[in-house]
Amino acid sequence: MTSSNQVPSRAGRLWAWVPVLLLGTMFVGLGTAAYVAIDDPSFALEPNYYDKAVHWDETQLQARQSSALGLKLAVAAPLSLAADGRVDVQLRVTDQLEGAFSGAQISLEAFPNAYASRVQHVSLHESTPGVYSGHLARGVAGLWELRVVVKRGALRYGEVLRCDVVKGGAA
Repeated sequence: MTSSNQVPSRAGRLWAWVPVLLLGTMFVGLGTAAYVAIDDPSFALEPNYYDKAVHWDETQLQARQSSALGLKLAVAAPLSLAADGRVDVQLRVTDQLEGAFSGAQISLEAFPNAYASRVQHVSLHESTPGVYSGHLARGVAGLWELRVVVKRGALRYGEVLRCDVVKGGAA
């Protein structure tokens, strides 16, 4: 027999919300971790990585052909970070005889190693014979990777340069 005078316990209601609280805390933690992982500027994926792997032999052939051309790329002036965040880039291109290589189209893909997802694409223009100039809109000090492609007619030359960007320079 049960008595009709029993008062329901409030302690049971409190414990019923504990699983909901635990699940809510877990979802907030997972959401925070996903946001941090997605918004990380130091993480980057190589574009077309699988395609590059499949065509590895062709890439190596192009590298050997580029090397056989005898072109040389060098940074003409030290890369410095201006007060407005801009980085001026000057590349010197010379041929096998150390003469200025003029009339080329140069495309540059540049990014800081610390923030590899911040890739900038720039076309450089010839400022003096064999010297090509342009600027990166936003930069940070540190080690940068410059992926350079030089084209003139049917000739195509590619090289990867690594150089430091230092603080200082004119605005």
